[in-house]
Amino acid sequence: MTSSDSLLSRVRLNSEWHARPVATMPAPFRCTHQVIKRTGRATDSREAFTQLCARHSQPGPSEDSRYHLAQLGTALIKWEGHTEADSITCLVPGNGSPLFSESANQFAPNEIGTVFSDELVCGVNVEVLKQVAHELDMEFIRSSLGSNEIYGGPVADGKASLWTSFHLDADGYCRIVLIDHLLPDTAVSRLLQRVLETESYRLMAVEGLPVARTTMAELNQLETELEPIMDELMQSHETTDHESLFMTLSNMSARMEHLAAESSYRFAASRAYSRIVEQRLSELGEDANSPQLRYSAYLLRTLQPAMRTCEAAERRIEELAQRVTRAITLQSSVVDLIRTRQSHAMMKTMGDHSATQIRLQQAVEGFSTFVISYYAMGLLEIMLEAGIAAELLQVNPKIVLGIAAPIVFFSVWALTRWTRKRVTRASK
Repeated sequence: MTSSDSLLSRVRLNSEWHARPVATMPAPFRCTHQVIKRTGRATDSREAFTQLCARHSQPGPSEDSRYHLAQLGTALIKWEGHTEADSITCLVPGNGSPLFSESANQFAPNEIGTVFSDELVCGVNVEVLKQVAHELDMEFIRSSLGSNEIYGGPVADGKASLWTSFHLDADGYCRIVLIDHLLPDTAVSRLLQRVLETESYRLMAVEGLPVARTTMAELNQLETELEPIMDELMQSHETTDHESLFMTLSNMSARMEHLAAESSYRFAASRAYSRIVEQRLSELGEDANSPQLRYSAYLLRTLQPAMRTCEAAERRIEELAQRVTRAITLQSSVVDLIRTRQSHAMMKTMGDHSATQIRLQQAVEGFSTFVISYYAMGLLEIMLEAGIAAELLQVNPKIVLGIAAPIVFFSVWALTRWTRKRVTRASK
């Protein structure tokens, strides 16, 4: 790597610390925040925002930028490109009269609604008020949020107040009232950004909950299928169809891998989003002694059980995968044991056959000794008769044959044994 490349790399890494500009505007103002699920390429949103800025004679984001601020008419627009979504934040001076009667995005260029028209994941309308006095008109806040049940209280160490009902309005947007008491403009903007990130990431975090519920149902089905297989393995015998069991377990293992592959990314993303939410909530500086149910308490009351469900589903996938793997190992061990028994039985049968063959061979050898001896005696008898007929021998053939019979028999027996031993040594 050259020195210029090294410098460029250091500049890019250092730029990450300054890459997320805060949309700053003095209170009072209103804000609309939208998180749009990305369906195309990651660069499509940036290119669309660049073209939008160009139509309004404003500079657009650079090629490698993931955040950009632009003043489009009276609206301050912030674009952010996230891992799997994009967000548009619109800030407009002043409040609606009454509150939330006009959202900030109604003052933004109309092209935003056509450029960023994919699936809306999160929509938030915020009215940022300026009120030095800490005495709040709670009835006014309840009527503005459209609910008698509201959550929040002092934040930023009592220098601001945050209120919401967590209900969606007719347009599907969550309403939040943020009241600035003693904060400077930049602090109000940073506080607003934390709230918007909390709202965005809490909804993206719970996207793992439907996946977890579906996964749990499939795991229940797999566990139901695994139990009778384990029972059959425990009671297995030689008539058990082990090939069918192995195919069933292999199919179950493949289903487990597919299930893990489908859910692992969603669970990991939900875990990361929930950690961001918890961090942002800890940065709000809420008053723990507030008589009202705090914003973070209500939010975590739903978020944490959802994350626990995702973690439980993830754990169950791993545990069931291990059980299936152990079942396959057990089934393979049983098959190996059965094959070993069959091999031993086959070897024993072959040994018995070999012993029988040896006994038969020995019997045949005994018979062959008699046969060869018989024919040898016949030849000797013919030779004696020929010698007597030619008057070359003057002996009684019966006496000679009687004496020669045992000699011929034992000679043939000894020759047969010697030949068998020689053949045996040669085969070894």
